Amino acid sequence: MYLVRPADFADLPALERLAQQAGIGITNFPANRDRLNDKIASSRRSLQTDVVQPGDESYLFVLVDTSNDKIVGCCGIDAMVGVDTPFYSYRIDEVVHASPQLQIHNRIPALFLCHDYSGTSRLIALVVDKAHQNSLAMSLLSRARLLFIARYPERFTKRLFAELRGESDKQGYSAFWDALGKHFFTMDFKKADYLSGVSNKNFIAELMPRYPIYVPTLPEAAQEAIGVIHENSDQSAEVLLNEGFEFRGYIDIFDAGPSIEARTESLHTIAQQKMDKALSLTDAAKGPMHLISAGHLEHFRVTAAPAEPQVAGLALEKATQERLGISSGHRIQWVAL
Repeated sequence: MYLVRPADFADLPALERLAQQAGIGITNFPANRDRLNDKIASSRRSLQTDVVQPGDESYLFVLVDTSNDKIVGCCGIDAMVGVDTPFYSYRIDEVVHASPQLQIHNRIPALFLCHDYSGTSRLIALVVDKAHQNSLAMSLLSRARLLFIARYPERFTKRLFAELRGESDKQGYSAFWDALGKHFFTMDFKKADYLSGVSNKNFIAELMPRYPIYVPTLPEAAQEAIGVIHENSDQSAEVLLNEGFEFRGYIDIFDAGPSIEARTESLHTIAQQKMDKALSLTDAAKGPMHLISAGHLEHFRVTAAPAEPQVAGLALEKATQERLGISSGHRIQWVAL
């Protein structure tokens, strides 16, 4: 069985392993020990801070295989991007070129550099060990973040987005980067991706072209990569799309992977979650599967288990209560799996 909890410094070696396994394209989870240590420190600091409105807080969670107590996944939330430096994306829009004399009217797709997501909460770094990339683990880990947001809405914005990894191969080649970014940064995609994850992102603003990029001027391979999800991110994308996230025409400036967004309150897990007390259940087989959370901030825990909704709360078997560190009568939060 699995359990999601906040990350701690003891998890650093496992997070390093996951980051190395994740490969290229997940800039918010770099395979860099110091940067990962900073992410843990930031998460712990954020959980210990009284927040009345979102700021530069970030939260990092790990997925634990409770059969051996090993870390097999991680995910996170940035309370607000673009606090210190603008958060850049390409917005896909159309430019109209018309000549009444020639009776020609063309609508040409173009990429506009923007920072429209600055000031918005972002889901980040969903990485799961290959041996555990099953539907239960993926859904639990991804949706645990939404239960946390539902529990503490004052810590996040009313709009939420996630970047999905774009196309690149195992050697670090990206057709989109090769056609566009490489000419302005004078480095390969792998290096740019790494620098974006471990350093100040001012270099993006300093080097990226300010003028619209006409899509038809790009090589065909680069055009075909726009908005395409990396095959390794299909599962995580499916969970978010089923929640109600939508593509609204924004892509990553490096690999052209799509950004998807939603009104926070409209997401399925947030809209359907309930809070009440834990009750005892002796026969787990009778209950349908639920995502269940308990604990405050640093002690926040989420698991998936059979449970039985009742008038007075949610009935759980004893093993589930022990996994969450609670007993009957404790306040819990849940949503059907």
